Amino acid sequence: MNTELIKLKVRPKSDSSYVKEIFLKACQNLDTSIFEPLIDENEYFESLDKYRFLQSMKEQFDYLKENGVEKVYMAIGTCKMCYTGEKVYEFYKELKNGKPAFAYNIQEENGNIKDIFRCNFSDGYQRASRDNKNPDITYLF
Repeated sequence: MNTELIKLKVRPKSDSSYVKEIFLKACQNLDTSIFEPLIDENEYFESLDKYRFLQSMKEQFDYLKENGVEKVYMAIGTCKMCYTGEKVYEFYKELKNGKPAFAYNIQEENGNIKDIFRCNFSDGYQRASRDNKNPDITYLF
């Protein structure tokens, strides 16, 4: 008799903390397939339908993988532009070294995730530009 039990975790769809946890795990592992089952067909993030949003994430992840990155490290930052002061999840090739590889803001309302979108100017981006570590910016002196 097999005494090993298989445990299945079933969470209600409205459990935003679980959805957020899985989204962040997908980002850290550069794997959209982890997050895909949690998105309904009619959900929109970044004004993109499910498949376009996932494709956008996948392109970003594939770019990193093509450059030898297998996993990224998460740090909490704050938005410095569009939603000043709001929490941003920053993902780095090396923890808090240089600019983030990418960052996301997760908007919640009444216990549900309202939107997930990329943040392009959080603490990490600001720090990298201030420290002149951002190769995408030309500095004039």
